[in-house]
Amino acid sequence: MRKYSVNNKLFKFTFLTLLILTSAVCFSQKIENVRPEVAGEKINIFYDLTGIADNQSVFVKVFISTDGGKTYGEPLMSVTGDVGMVTGPGKGKCIIWDVFKEMDELVSLNVKFKVKADLVQVEQTVQPLVSMYKLDLNTNLGSKRYLDSRSFGFNLKGEVYLKQLGVGVRGDYFKTFRKEINYKDTNGVNYPDTGYYWGYSGGVVIEYDLLRSTKYSLYPFVCIGSTKILYQYDSGYKEYRNYPDKQLYDYGIFGSVGLGFDMNIIRFLYLGIELEYYLSPWLDIVPSAAPDEGLDGLSIGFVIKFVINQGKS
Repeated sequence: MRKYSVNNKLFKFTFLTLLILTSAVCFSQKIENVRPEVAGEKINIFYDLTGIADNQSVFVKVFISTDGGKTYGEPLMSVTGDVGMVTGPGKGKCIIWDVFKEMDELVSLNVKFKVKADLVQVEQTVQPLVSMYKLDLNTNLGSKRYLDSRSFGFNLKGEVYLKQLGVGVRGDYFKTFRKEINYKDTNGVNYPDTGYYWGYSGGVVIEYDLLRSTKYSLYPFVCIGSTKILYQYDSGYKEYRNYPDKQLYDYGIFGSVGLGFDMNIIRFLYLGIELEYYLSPWLDIVPSAAPDEGLDGLSIGFVIKFVINQGKS
């Protein structure tokens, strides 16, 4: 939630102006005359770029300090204009920072900006990507559409993020219990449950973070992989006698689509939730004349996530 309400716009703009007027600027070798100005809910950071030829390029980053320049955080991300790859010198170049897209509040009187320009070598033709490593543990509860049953399990996944796109691997374990089916054999003997499915799987996961924020993530994802599904008869069911020493199993391909949300709790620790719909093939594990049933179903998961940032300046 933002610090300032709509009814306090004048106060907000006045307070931001005070921050800018009392800030100091650190500049690198090729940056001069840095002058920030308030423009609505954005801040324009003007600077002059000198000391390079017309055909030379530099990679420009801007940083903010809220403790008078003692420490600076990561490069600001919600920026446009003359930032990133910039070619040739010039006066009055402008970086536009969308303040409240990147942070919820700005409440320090000791704000300082640092604009940094690194000379790009001739062979460097693309902007380096900032990468992050994410490790997720997800415990989930769900229901299976065709089996009319309840399931539980967990998955562990690790991803490498290049800016907003994440690619990684994932492993799952699950156990699925049927509801009572009240099966009766030809002799009229009632069996309230014949058994349960369980198994594990591994696959590739792809995510895309829709929010460019260090505090929150909202990410759709897809996963596809291979699974081993096992069926264990209830020991009281008559067919169990035919398979007392082994479990029935089969291999298959599974896929899922979902949406996740998480938020930063402290340092590298995030907590969140995931909604996911599993798409699994029809099964033919239990001997029968036709395929048995499908494991399609919806689950909700509670996520603990560890994020390691890379590419620090």
